[in-house]
Amino acid sequence: MSLAPEQSNQPLVTPVFLDSHSPHHALSQALLELSQCAAIYSGDVEAATAAVTYSIVKNLGTTNCQVWLYTEDRNLFQLVADYGPHAANTPLSQLHVDNHIDYFHCLTQQNWLVLNTGDATTNQLGKQPGKQLGQPSSTDDKDAPLLLFPPYLSGQEQTITALIEIPIYHQTQVVGVLCCNQQESPRVWQAAHKHFMITAAGLIALAISHASEQKKQKILSKQKRQLKLEMIERQQAEQAWHESQHFIQGILNASTNILYVNDFASGENYYINGYMKNILGYSPEEIQKFGAQFLERLAHAETIQAIHQTRKHLATSTRGEIVENEYRFRHKQGDWLWMLCRETIFQWNSDGTPQQLLGTATDITAHKENAQALQQQNQALTALARVDGLTQIANRRAFDEFLDKAWKARNNTPLTLILCDIDYFKLYNDTYGHQAGDACLQEVAQALKTAVKREPDFVARYGGEEFAVVLPNTIGKGAQHVAETIRAAVHALHIEHRLSDVSPWLTVSLGIGSVTSTDPGTYEAIIAAADQGLYQAKSNGRNQFAIGHVEISQQQ
Repeated sequence: MSLAPEQSNQPLVTPVFLDSHSPHHALSQALLELSQCAAIYSGDVEAATAAVTYSIVKNLGTTNCQVWLYTEDRNLFQLVADYGPHAANTPLSQLHVDNHIDYFHCLTQQNWLVLNTGDATTNQLGKQPGKQLGQPSSTDDKDAPLLLFPPYLSGQEQTITALIEIPIYHQTQVVGVLCCNQQESPRVWQAAHKHFMITAAGLIALAISHASEQKKQKILSKQKRQLKLEMIERQQAEQAWHESQHFIQGILNASTNILYVNDFASGENYYINGYMKNILGYSPEEIQKFGAQFLERLAHAETIQAIHQTRKHLATSTRGEIVENEYRFRHKQGDWLWMLCRETIFQWNSDGTPQQLLGTATDITAHKENAQALQQQNQALTALARVDGLTQIANRRAFDEFLDKAWKARNNTPLTLILCDIDYFKLYNDTYGHQAGDACLQEVAQALKTAVKREPDFVARYGGEEFAVVLPNTIGKGAQHVAETIRAAVHALHIEHRLSDVSPWLTVSLGIGSVTSTDPGTYEAIIAAADQGLYQAKSNGRNQFAIGHVEISQQQ
């Protein structure tokens, strides 16, 4: 099978080999767990990349995953993470950038590279590393970048059958790549796999960003210590502060965070860097005109109390202690943004009370929105996993969970289970066709939902033409009344069933199983009783209900 390349301006190739190693909802859950990796936010790039490569191999079922990053001087390209059964056999650990100029130039021109193949012996992955794999077939742009086989996979061309390569960006610059590959067996990537890889690359970029910020903070801390020494030597603290402002102005303005220094008692701003205008639209001069408590003037009403609580904490904090919290601030144009603020006492009065507060504010609006969207997506997927696709009522999985909880939560109350089976449903399908059979199941399901009206009661499709009804705090005549209501509701649908031996209309048989609050054992006993009742109802002529006997094991 021929090679199927893909770049960022092309749709994914239609899968020829369906890879269902992890369902889409499982991939979403895996991304959520990966995004909670502490190494990402601590700036530990080595641990973060190791976690990412492990997660990709585990959840995508691929052979190998690697992360390559530029060195600080961008002269070398180094392997920082390698996971998979052949990881120890990786022939290369670094590349000289100057030796592969075409490849690294091509890397900056694409957002991703996806290669699919169906036959390891006939694909085109056997080309030399860094050599042209071809031009994208779906574009007429002759100036589009060429596809180049990654040189860091040199020596593996004959065994690799498919790969995904995602450039890692930090501050608009490519700093490395995330690559996973399949060896020996054919593979065609699905859209969910590419999305997983892109998101994983973003998490690596986030770890790099945090590492970069930590480095800046160390530089800033070192400069502050130097400034304090100068202040002590000169014994002119205020004069030293003004002199140091010019010294660190460039560094502070270059930061991607808002940095500010306030008077602790009044909240009046002494200094704020120019990045404030980039984030919230206010210049430093405008901020200082706000006067006392300028943060409270910008904060959302719901977060002002949190700001006051943070101030109380800082008033009793130890030297060097950093307190962080999330607040919503109003942009000059009226929009509301989420900011992560980290604050510490910068200077102290001679009596040990706080004098000046140093804070940083990071825009986390996109992160909050993405996290909320991911949570909503996961909730939607969870809900879909509990609903029967045909009848749109609860499925067997949801039934098992509900019955287990209802059994454990009886707490001095009885519990009843009704199993409902459509009479002669196979004959109905054979006579009227499977489409009519599906429509019949849908109508019966809705009839059950209408007949079972109490809020705590639960209706589910048990399997095939069987349905289940769980009735908490119900036993005896109450359960029989519900069963008869269901039987009558289905009969009243007047669904024709001319081959039925019971009625010209579609009917159901029902079995009732009930337990009291003192019965031990597991919920399998009540299922067995309801099944026994269902069997008896069919033996008695169908279109009726019967009560099964619950046999409780004395073993706990």
